[in-house]
Amino acid sequence: MVLSGKQTGRMRLALAAAGLLLCASGVRGAGDPEVDRWFNRHTDAVWRPLAEKWDASKAAMTSPVDKLMLPLDYYPSGRIKSVLRAQKAQMLLEGLVFAEGVRVEMLAEGGQIDSWMTADACLFDRNTKEGYCEGVVNVEKSGDRLKGRGMYFSMEQQFIKILAECEIRTHRMQQLKIGRL
Repeated sequence: MVLSGKQTGRMRLALAAAGLLLCASGVRGAGDPEVDRWFNRHTDAVWRPLAEKWDASKAAMTSPVDKLMLPLDYYPSGRIKSVLRAQKAQMLLEGLVFAEGVRVEMLAEGGQIDSWMTADACLFDRNTKEGYCEGVVNVEKSGDRLKGRGMYFSMEQQFIKILAECEIRTHRMQQLKIGRL
């Protein structure tokens, strides 16, 4: 394969970015808060407890509600912060909700949709405000999109972890003057 000068430059830039990511993850032990914030956060020990409840929760969905809309979180003012919409869902013991055909909307305090997430199916813990999804998942905020298979999320920590086949689409790369890679 022969690359043009422009393609070679893009390839070098992509390799440099990959090198930076590897180096940054290598210095994680140094205690840099920004590195700790973005790399190697949340091992499977965090999401594994919900994943282990998946099969039993799915089997317990014997009398689901169609077209559920359930507020998940509130602002201190009492306004809804996030809402779960599901084609089918069932409230389970221990504050769990098993849902299929999921859309979670995160709202700005004024009530407008700020970001959203869709998933084939999701197990949500209302007590910890954490969720575990299997199947295809999509997240969008301000034109940036994440897509993958399987996901853990925490509303309290404002954290999302795509578990497999992650794809990120962002318009912010142009702001960094990187261009198309």
